[in-house]
Amino acid sequence: MAHQSLLYPPSSLQKLARGIDQITHLMAATLGPNQGFILNQTGPGKPEQLTDSGVIARRLTELPVPAEDVGAMLVRGMAQQMHDRYQDGAATACVLAGSMVREATKMVVAGNNPMLLRRGMALAVEAANGALAHQCQMPQGQKMLKQIAMATIGDEELSDVLGEMFDVLGKYGAYMVEEYAAPHIDRDYIDGGRWRARPGSRQLMPANGVEQSLNNILVMVTDDQLDTFNKVRPALELAMRAPNKPPLLIITRGISGDALQALNLNVLQGKLNVAVAVSTVPTPRILEELEDMALLTGATVLSQATGRGPEHVRPNDLGRARQMRLDSDSLTLVGGAGDKTQMQRRAVELQNRLRRLDKPDEEWERLRLRVARLTGGLCILKVGAFTFKDRERLKELAKKAVRVLELALEEGVVPGGGAAYIDCIPAVLAARDQCATPDEAYGVQVVARALETPLRQIVANHGEIHPPLAVSEVQARGAGYGFDAMTGTYRPMIEAGILDSRAVVQGALEAAYSAAAMAITTDVIVLHGR
Repeated sequence: MAHQSLLYPPSSLQKLARGIDQITHLMAATLGPNQGFILNQTGPGKPEQLTDSGVIARRLTELPVPAEDVGAMLVRGMAQQMHDRYQDGAATACVLAGSMVREATKMVVAGNNPMLLRRGMALAVEAANGALAHQCQMPQGQKMLKQIAMATIGDEELSDVLGEMFDVLGKYGAYMVEEYAAPHIDRDYIDGGRWRARPGSRQLMPANGVEQSLNNILVMVTDDQLDTFNKVRPALELAMRAPNKPPLLIITRGISGDALQALNLNVLQGKLNVAVAVSTVPTPRILEELEDMALLTGATVLSQATGRGPEHVRPNDLGRARQMRLDSDSLTLVGGAGDKTQMQRRAVELQNRLRRLDKPDEEWERLRLRVARLTGGLCILKVGAFTFKDRERLKELAKKAVRVLELALEEGVVPGGGAAYIDCIPAVLAARDQCATPDEAYGVQVVARALETPLRQIVANHGEIHPPLAVSEVQARGAGYGFDAMTGTYRPMIEAGILDSRAVVQGALEAAYSAAAMAITTDVIVLHGR
């Protein structure tokens, strides 16, 4: 029979802190370029080798002591949220949270008020955020963008390609990562857009059935289900009468019956090159996507809802594009002939909607892709390797770097390697002047000490210098200086190309504070057992 037990202070906090400490020490080993490996024994055979803190958070499911596992769960959840939101910074957040909990626990056990400590910690985090904003600068040029990618994933070839991509397309570009059959990395810039779609008929596809490609095409876009001959005949006739009889692309939400048979027969008789793309976008969003395709090509969305379906198509309802490519799951339109002013106006509207959304919300990602299609900013990053495992690894690294670079272009960068946190300490300590009680001032001190720990851990993982000495040396050299763990030297971090996304650095600090504050203000732990 299930039973419950209650754990009260000070044991509750001490057990929480012990569980948090175990997980944060584990995560700390993955911080910096000299990161260690975690071996996870999942069963018989070879253990799994882990280096990514987000993956480690998912793999570690339980500590043997239930009360300690509650603390571990708190940190695992924080690390997973960091990974989901930023694709980076989970190890940094863990190191910060571990330090805050250790220092604050000592104070609570000694009799300090946890709520006042929490208030002081909040003041300190606010001061640190202000200091990070002061250090921030916007990345410029391919070299700096490559350096941000390198600091994130440590892969030279992949970082080089990503730096080029983000330099070309900028903050409103859309970046898609796909696996590639060839054993190398490539990219494909699209002057247009790619949409989720499928061929309306296999008989219209080339003999190999893999991809249909047509050049200098007419485009009909309709929100209707095409099921009768009368719904496709007018468009076919317009294309047949057009100069040079250009190929016709029909974009629709569905095709069947007489309409499909007529198009298949038309192709068999060699009268006209025709492609049919059936949108596979979820129904609530399909009209918006069709409107974007129409805007890009200069077409009109033909719909019974507006009183004019495809059977009433006119010559100026047909759009144009330089090229289309249709495969089993996507339609790509290149060089659309739409009105640039109208496309820019729509893009601005979408950008305004973007600014009102939380990132990386699913709707935010969708809107960003719509902006990129209309502004010609879409790039497909193709990652390939000899083995499936290597392809998967590269794909995950690419996704991580893409997210960090997007954030860097959006919110700027700060000195990396923990240096930005060191430079926040004077502003944080100054926040003690705003404290109404000694306990609040102690809370400020908790955060100030924690800000040293990312640099300390990077130095410890490097292994050749005493971490407190490294912190003192960095502080003595002045703002912007840090420890280059690749060379074992003290350097200006920006000049050395060791950069962090400000959003990730700030997000890690806020996540760590949130987890630590919850831990130190928890009075009772309810444990369920059998």
